[in-house]
Amino acid sequence: MFSLSVVVISKNEEAHIGRCLRSILAAAEEVGGAEVVLVDSASTDRTVEIALSLGMRVLSLRPEWELSPAAGRYVGFHHTRGDLIMFVDADTVIERDWLRHAVPYFERPEVAGVAGFLDDVDEQGQPLPYVGQRSSQPSEVKRLRGIALYRRAALVQAGTFNPYLITEEEAELAFRLRGRGFRLLQLPHPMGCHLRGAVLHNELLRMWRLGRFKGDSLTLRYALRTGGAWQFCFELLKPTLFFVLACCSLFGLGIGLLLAGNFRVTEAVFFSLAAGFVALAIKKRSLLGPVTYAATHLLVLYGLVSGALTTRVKDPEDYPLEVIEESLLYRGRSPIELSQHQGSKVPRVKGNPLKVNL
Repeated sequence: MFSLSVVVISKNEEAHIGRCLRSILAAAEEVGGAEVVLVDSASTDRTVEIALSLGMRVLSLRPEWELSPAAGRYVGFHHTRGDLIMFVDADTVIERDWLRHAVPYFERPEVAGVAGFLDDVDEQGQPLPYVGQRSSQPSEVKRLRGIALYRRAALVQAGTFNPYLITEEEAELAFRLRGRGFRLLQLPHPMGCHLRGAVLHNELLRMWRLGRFKGDSLTLRYALRTGGAWQFCFELLKPTLFFVLACCSLFGLGIGLLLAGNFRVTEAVFFSLAAGFVALAIKKRSLLGPVTYAATHLLVLYGLVSGALTTRVKDPEDYPLEVIEESLLYRGRSPIELSQHQGSKVPRVKGNPLKVNL
């Protein structure tokens, strides 16, 4: 038997948090129960209030801290005790039978984490193209999405999420787990539905506004410290490196046209760019594809360069764990008592995860 913890991370998710938590409780019921904790990143809406009304234990990160999905997972890891720990984003609904299918795979000691099929829908409820590959059999994968079930002992051995990383933190964790000989599995079972997905160009705009592209540089430099830099470049930056190579090839084509003497500079540039555009449009089967492709990789390159100049690598162990324990603050307290406790440090309370019956 395994004990089970579920860490839900949130930031202003009042529209989704109720549905998310109810789905997790239903899935946990299928395996005998679980410790469920919400780690909230200083929400300013009713997210915490809704979670508390459902009887959740809520850990609130302080607004002055560096907040990110990885930080929520890091704090949740240290404030839970289950043998298995699932990380869930608050805008996700988990399938009721997911845990029942997933938990038995941890009978294999080499398995560090598992995930299933996670569908995405946009804010209008329309399905988006599936991210990843579907298989009718369990298959080993190089990394998992942020929503996945992990073995705690593996995270203790390799180190859990780095709270200071803001992009590709799941992949960086996967590098360390695989480096310790653990396996990550994609299971042939639906895991859930991500309720707030976005088409690629909208996601690029969001990442630009949040400064996420600089995060690739930070993750790369941290991977260099932990021995995963080669995997980061080969597995995550390979498309961008190929883009650079393609640009160099087009530049060489332009130079060749100029040296041939039959084209002016503007004509050589035009024909080079036109050749690249047509090739990409054919490959992507879309006229918008080449534009999105070029924008994506130009932004990645910008982030790598600018991030190297403006970000610094921090030690994960420096991240604070003195969260606000909302469940303790709210339980049986009057409004006057609550006002007296705002901002106070609450001692860490250890969870008592229930046993999973298989």
